[in-house]
Amino acid sequence: MRKKTEKILEEIDNSLSLAEFLQNNEGQFELLTIGEYIELEIAKRGLKKEQIIRDSGIIKRYFNQIISGAKSPTRRYIIRILLSMELDLPDIQWYLKACDYNQLFVKNKRDAIIIYCVNQKLSVKECNEMLNNVGLENLGFEDIRR
Repeated sequence: MRKKTEKILEEIDNSLSLAEFLQNNEGQFELLTIGEYIELEIAKRGLKKEQIIRDSGIIKRYFNQIISGAKSPTRRYIIRILLSMELDLPDIQWYLKACDYNQLFVKNKRDAIIIYCVNQKLSVKECNEMLNNVGLENLGFEDIRR
């Protein structure tokens, strides 16, 4: 049976040892891949994978390999996907942290521009243009139209 987060937090505070806490909560820890998180978010928001693939500029085969867990993408690919899903900044930050990627840091010029793009709901292409205009590495974009 799944416990509420608040209950688990209470138990960690009241446990005599870390070993006891871990043993008592063995089935409570979530270890999802970034692909599984993306799949859940797509389903939750009723998004279309084909649209995300187009908007992110990621080749369909590679996107599907990310979703299946066959590939571990770089942070810039994940940002492209999350940006194309039009997630809010707190959600993007949560996903980056949950999957062991560095969160966007406003004191980093490149990240600050990406944060601006997220907040303005700009596309990956528009974000790349802004990054290019100031001479910074963009997020990449494969032109998949053939």
